[in-house]
Amino acid sequence: MPISLPGKLRIKRINGSNGSFCVGDLETEIGEFRVKDAVLDQFDEGVYTGQFWIQQIFPWSYSSYGRMVIEVRAKLADLQIDGQQRAGSESREPQEPDPAFESTPPVAPAAPEPPQTPQPAVQSTRTQRSSAPRRDEPKAPDTPEKSEAPARADDDADRQLFGPELQAQVAALEPVKLDPTIERMQFRRQRQRLKEELGYEFKSATQTWYPPGHPMLQ
Repeated sequence: MPISLPGKLRIKRINGSNGSFCVGDLETEIGEFRVKDAVLDQFDEGVYTGQFWIQQIFPWSYSSYGRMVIEVRAKLADLQIDGQQRAGSESREPQEPDPAFESTPPVAPAAPEPPQTPQPAVQSTRTQRSSAPRRDEPKAPDTPEKSEAPARADDDADRQLFGPELQAQVAALEPVKLDPTIERMQFRRQRQRLKEELGYEFKSATQTWYPPGHPMLQ
């Protein structure tokens, strides 16, 4: 059962080889903990105060730049932000591994397929004569591309990225609340799509993304 504690969460963003990710240091009355939950990837750098529901506390270690790092982590079940102090965005080199790949099992290489002997292509003279264009046949005009094709392509890509329900909200420029329990790299791609390509803005108090011009952004 999660325990609820007031605290202060200091979030910093790290630019890794697979994109940026966020880590946090949570200060509470029972101790300080490292937080690397996916939900933090939505936040800007800064210090956030509020109520934090801790689901699990556990030790973790990793090797970085030839040294062993041991930390005490807290896994959050939920968080409620009451106030924030944003920090300026800085370009940081990765000082620790990307948490998205910490528990990823190695992928076994695929077995090579046996070589196949290519068969010579055989074409009858009848097929060759029928495939040649006739002189009296009019040439078919080129089909012009439809202007709405890129929009359909975006809709299809967004449907793959967000799923049908969230894609409908994005297409209608409605507020969107992402699910941080999905695969972490997909979660980051959703954030990137909303913020960098569609102009959405994240509000930490509601943990919701709002489209440009929404009343919550005024």
